[in-house]
Amino acid sequence: MIMKVESELCPKIRKRLYKEKLACSKWLACWAGRAKFEVKNGLESFTVDLEEKKCSCRKWDITGIPCCHAISCIFFNREDAEKYVNACYKKTTYIDCNDSIIEPINGQNMWRPSGLPPVQPPIKRRPLGRPKKKMALEPDEPRSHRKNKGLGISKQCKSCGKLGHNRMSCKGEVGGNSSLPGSASQVSRTTRRVAKDGHANSPTDNQSNPRPKR
Repeated sequence: MIMKVESELCPKIRKRLYKEKLACSKWLACWAGRAKFEVKNGLESFTVDLEEKKCSCRKWDITGIPCCHAISCIFFNREDAEKYVNACYKKTTYIDCNDSIIEPINGQNMWRPSGLPPVQPPIKRRPLGRPKKKMALEPDEPRSHRKNKGLGISKQCKSCGKLGHNRMSCKGEVGGNSSLPGSASQVSRTTRRVAKDGHANSPTDNQSNPRPKR
């Protein structure tokens, strides 16, 4: 198929060069001296060196195909843009790379025995550490959302009934804190006393007015 190509460049490279030729009409090449140019388009400007085959946009340096800035300079000199394309994209280079053939070989039944023992698979060793139960996921494989199941839901303590913490991190009535003022047991006792007697005495009232002895 490559032998049927009439141009000097490969077909795909010729199409890419044609697109760059169409885009070069927007740029104005200004000769600076020798083979250096300044290409302008409004407030944008780039420097091109045809001798070094470089452009400040670095597209020509990376791809090896002249960019639209370089082509505008090439047309300024009235030269052919195909002349500045890297040699790896040319038809002759493609033919030279595929000119050598891979020598065919006989089947396994025609191989000569070497007299050496057959190659065995390596010894299977158990790796260190605890074996993983979960399969390693690929970067594009969806992951489970179970870890984020409890996000956005406020926790409620089963001991004191308050929100924002659980039973393990509760700092309310635990063991020796039962005698502290404002504890849950003292509040519940006060509530029961109010419901029974119709009034409640604060802890400070009981201390200031102690019950007289009989």
